[in-house]
Amino acid sequence: MSSTTHAPVRVLERIARGGVWIGGLGLMAASWLIVVDLAARKLAGVSLGGADEIAGYVLAVASAWAFPITLLRRSHIRVDVLYTHLSAKTRVALDFFAIACLSVFIGLLTFHAWGVLADSIRFRSVSNTPLQVPQWIPQSLWFAGYAFFLLTIVVLAACAVARLMAGRWQDVNGLIGIHSLDEEIQAETQSAAPPPVAAPATPMQR
Repeated sequence: MSSTTHAPVRVLERIARGGVWIGGLGLMAASWLIVVDLAARKLAGVSLGGADEIAGYVLAVASAWAFPITLLRRSHIRVDVLYTHLSAKTRVALDFFAIACLSVFIGLLTFHAWGVLADSIRFRSVSNTPLQVPQWIPQSLWFAGYAFFLLTIVVLAACAVARLMAGRWQDVNGLIGIHSLDEEIQAETQSAAPPPVAAPATPMQR
């Protein structure tokens, strides 16, 4: 994010980055749990039980928390065959249309996710497995991810509108648009560049 990015967006990015790290660590832990379970079945003929169930919970929660950082980094895939050939103002209009459609979709998804969570709390639902996991636990984390994603969309849209009202409509793309070809080339170049090698110390520096 650039230095001109709104403070709320920077806060959202820090939270989203933390959620992604936790989700990634959870996925790694779930994968190792599956490996141990498979090894135990093969070598000892016993199963830890519930490894696949836990992995499913972790995958759902990690996916929900990965969406916000993807939006903040402008990494969602969009068809840009015509987009790049349009005028800057037309691209801004399409960017707002895209964020509006996304907000409606995620708003409905979050609403129904809350309905699922509320039913689980009301009926004290547990998983139909030997673990008997109370469903409100993974569903709360899952719902929180979608709720945070919706909050991210709303904040980004509000910041984009603020830029537009300030006459900085060309900067809207930096919040809710897609990466330009130059930005993609720069990102790929930076990721592929080898790390700098420190020069050997001279006798006077030793």
